[in-house]
Amino acid sequence: MTDLKTLVKHKDAILFDMDGTLVNTEPLHAKAAVLVLAEIGVHVDLVSTIDQFYGMTDYIVLKTVCPQLSDVEINKAIEQKNFHLIKLFKALADEEKDQYITPGLLPFLNHLKKENKKLAVVSASEDIVVFETLKCFGIDHYMQLQMGRNQTELTKPHPDPYLEAMKRLKTTHPNTIIFEDSPTGIKSATATNAQVVRVTAFAHSTGSQTIEGDYLELKNFHT
Repeated sequence: MTDLKTLVKHKDAILFDMDGTLVNTEPLHAKAAVLVLAEIGVHVDLVSTIDQFYGMTDYIVLKTVCPQLSDVEINKAIEQKNFHLIKLFKALADEEKDQYITPGLLPFLNHLKKENKKLAVVSASEDIVVFETLKCFGIDHYMQLQMGRNQTELTKPHPDPYLEAMKRLKTTHPNTIIFEDSPTGIKSATATNAQVVRVTAFAHSTGSQTIEGDYLELKNFHT
């Protein structure tokens, strides 16, 4: 079994995907999207089709299930979805939040903080969603850098978000380790040539998607 503390010992920067890696918020994203689509007369069961859209951006999901919507309508729907999602976050009781956090995460983050590692979240969610998610689950204060999809022109599966995070943290790929979960995220992470670990605690079936690249696989963050 791979020992996490040994794995990160000689790395300067630890980069994390967010949804599905740090927190299992995808069901909440799906619930919020269903609410928004229902408001415009579109009724789809996104909750039971999460596997189909595993790791994909909101734009791709909505373009797939609602091809009749224009880009303007999709962008408005995403904005409204994020509004509903944040409301769902704020409605969570403290005792409910633990079920969404990947096991072992908070002790692992405390260890990394004591070791003075540079920590960042690199997500394909919008900036406001990254901010509110990390705040909701008490993860924000660990991170020196929070990056949503608005921070780079190209998002995952392109490597640009992770490369930009390394640049901002003043580090390089040999000194970086990336934690991901989805096929899209793994493709983005491995393209940087950094060491990559897939966290499978909340992983869905990849369906027709294939996972490309060289990576280690761990169940959770227990050390």
